Amino acid sequence: MKNTNFYKMPKKRTSNEDMIMRADILAALMSNLEREIKQIASSGPVAPPDSWILRYQVKGKSNIYWYYKLQCKEAVFPEQADSSKFSKYKHLGKPGSAAYNEAVICLARRAKIDALERMINTIKQGWLDLYEEKERSEKRKYSRNNNAN
Repeated sequence: MKNTNFYKMPKKRTSNEDMIMRADILAALMSNLEREIKQIASSGPVAPPDSWILRYQVKGKSNIYWYYKLQCKEAVFPEQADSSKFSKYKHLGKPGSAAYNEAVICLARRAKIDALERMINTIKQGWLDLYEEKERSEKRKYSRNNNAN
């Protein structure tokens, strides 16, 4: 015996029901992404916005050495000599050092959060578009009703 429910067409929704359903889906998407951001932020330190790892060269007596620092557009890192002052740089040392590894992980968290925030902004724009669509639909419905009278 065939499953006849499979072949049935879904119930036709009204325009208003469709918009409500789409708005609910957008709200759920935003909620899920915001939850993900909170999980990432609670998993450990996050690098400041607009920060990156910078490689620089130091010449020693016999060799050239590469060192790394975490750099930011704003002075957000406490200075080592005077913690009341801030710097745009945080010295990380050599690749593979504890400070270097931690900075890489913090930057990875920042990149994930930034990507999720961009997705939330995209959804918010979609939400605004959906609202504008609803407004246009209501205006058309109102003008049709007035024209019929």
